[in-house]
Amino acid sequence: MVDLAGYRLTFDDEFNTRSISSTGAGTTYADTRAEWRSADGTADTGFGRSSFVDPASGYDPFSVRNGILSITAVPDRTPSGVPGSWESGLITTQGNFSQTYGYFEIRADFSNDPNAWDAFWLLPNQQSAQSSSTNGHQELDVVEHYGNGDRSVYSTIHTTDPQNGIRWQDNRQVVTELNDPSGYHTYGMNWQPDKISFYVDGQLTGSQTTPSDLHSPMYLLANLAVRSEGTATGSPITSNIDYIRVYSNSANAVAVPRGRVSSPDGYDPGLYGAVAARSTLTVGAVSSPVPGGAAAPSSVSGPAASSPATGAAASSPATGPATASPATGAAAAPSGTAVAPGSSPSANPAPCYCTGTRILTENGEIAVENLRVGQRVVTASGQRRPIRWIGTRRYPGLTAPPADRPVRIRAGALADGAPARDLRVSPDHALLLDGLLVAAGHLVNGRTITRGEAVIDLTYWHVELDTHDMLLAEAIPAESFLAAAGLRAQFDGADARPDTGSAPKPYAERVAHGPALTALNRRLNLRAGLSVDAPGFGALRGNLDLCEIRDGDLRVAGWAQDTAHPAGPVCLDIVVDGIVVAMTLAEIDRPDLGAAAIGEGRHGFDLGLESGLMPAVPHRVSVRRSMDGAMIGAMVFDAAGGWRPAQVA
Repeated sequence: MVDLAGYRLTFDDEFNTRSISSTGAGTTYADTRAEWRSADGTADTGFGRSSFVDPASGYDPFSVRNGILSITAVPDRTPSGVPGSWESGLITTQGNFSQTYGYFEIRADFSNDPNAWDAFWLLPNQQSAQSSSTNGHQELDVVEHYGNGDRSVYSTIHTTDPQNGIRWQDNRQVVTELNDPSGYHTYGMNWQPDKISFYVDGQLTGSQTTPSDLHSPMYLLANLAVRSEGTATGSPITSNIDYIRVYSNSANAVAVPRGRVSSPDGYDPGLYGAVAARSTLTVGAVSSPVPGGAAAPSSVSGPAASSPATGAAASSPATGPATASPATGAAAAPSGTAVAPGSSPSANPAPCYCTGTRILTENGEIAVENLRVGQRVVTASGQRRPIRWIGTRRYPGLTAPPADRPVRIRAGALADGAPARDLRVSPDHALLLDGLLVAAGHLVNGRTITRGEAVIDLTYWHVELDTHDMLLAEAIPAESFLAAAGLRAQFDGADARPDTGSAPKPYAERVAHGPALTALNRRLNLRAGLSVDAPGFGALRGNLDLCEIRDGDLRVAGWAQDTAHPAGPVCLDIVVDGIVVAMTLAEIDRPDLGAAAIGEGRHGFDLGLESGLMPAVPHRVSVRRSMDGAMIGAMVFDAAGGWRPAQVA
């Protein structure tokens, strides 16, 4: 299977728009080649029984619709090109894009017409001095397909290297038989200094040693030609292209954003582990390259959208604490979590990645479980920084409590190609989106961003640098471990890096409420196809029943119900001294609520947090609905060490 870990996407055309002209000036492709162009410039002589024409010839062979480039050949439609030939189409990046080495792929539905001759191929910017009619020339055919032999596809290396008396078809060509030639297939070639490998539908079909004359930049061509046999008569022939993508594993490669994926048949193989630049979703905005060629993802931005149509409280479950420094208000991880007797499990308080999450390093993307202390990761700002500590937290079998289960951010949920694959993190794990540092739990919309799925043998991984920073996880800026006092000691691997006792400085202030977060949620919900209507929250019923400090833990308990959605859980913020320290769901079964006909009674919450509250100093604890800030209650811890209800504004 194709594995492009460590590669960057360097060219991408999803064919959502048309970008073709006769010369390629101001467009991605040219449709006629200068060296083969007719006197009037509207066609080139082509090959087989076909000429490749520009629409100025009087016939336009190209159409772009629903993310597909269609090329249609017709018999002798115009005076352009070679008389008596079919007029068809070719696109080339000559003069606009070329690359030495890398992975080159097309996804296409080639024609099964017996006269069709489809191809995706590369030519060098400059043919070598050895090229001649006797010595051959340089060319790499990723795929050639002939409609009269629909099941067979051909991948060929053309070179001036001596063939030792053997026909190039015998020692420089790979032939693949398709089980089912209908529909879309991917055709790829990985060209490297030592060998050239060909792929069909992601599977390796054969490799050849790289010839001595194929080590210079080559540009792209794709076309529908017509075979030489027969005459220029018959019905039109059409070939369809879904996308063309190119990747590089060069240290100097600059990643480009992936365009909007618009698969005609609903399937897209993805980027095979490669990294694309972050798209800002702002017209004309492209992320800047970082030192060494990787692209520095900028924060995602885009149009606003509303909350889900259901209007259910918080749309769907989200948990995870997010504390802050009292002096600055900047977000910091709490110093630990413990469960008070009789309380529900607390949310995992540390930023954690699930097993399998790919983190960008100076050597490409590496699964988080394969990272090692001392390796250098690439941060969102483009810096290369060494890992200082890696810790784990494990839940064997299905023992992970609901509050600790991960948030899943589906591929493309945040922007086109962002994240590159599904990203799973702990609910409190902060991401940098639209300029905001926000916990994943605050993004849940129930469709593209979900929480609560049971995971067998769940393992969370904590990756710490010298200071708090943004890693690139599945191409998304996501935080490194923030080691508040005592927190590291709760996880496996703590002995390798003892606590320093000093409070770490967070990367930025977390946003847990307010109009900026609301705008972000609305945008993501619209992207998910959810309603743009105003959220349908109902009146909030509930109470903060209890605040107490027990064995150094702050216990907070009560209940909440949204009257418009009486059976659903409400997502709540726990706020201490104005800082959101936890998110939790009001979903614990309370028989007293059921007896009072408050839904089915599953509306309670009860959690424990390491208090960190200074004695003999007043503190205020309040509980509010996460999505709109509606309060259910507050209590004040007075200087005498007692708790009393506080007035809620």
